[in-house]
Amino acid sequence: MSELPDNIKALQEKFRPRFEAQTARMASLAAASLAAELANAEVTHDLPIEEGLALLAAEAEKNS
Repeated sequence: MSELPDNIKALQEKFRPRFEAQTARMASLAAASLAAELANAEVTHDLPIEEGLALLAAEAEKNS
């Protein structure tokens, strides 16, 4: 693959902090959303541990 032109590299570097900040904000929002969803989850005590862990893993995968 060819090297990017200097003007494109300069633009990437100029906007990199904004992109990184946006990525951090989106990760924070996703974590808050998952926390809220888990906080509002109904607790069941008759669920086998393996099934509960599988549900949590599926939920974490959906939110990642």
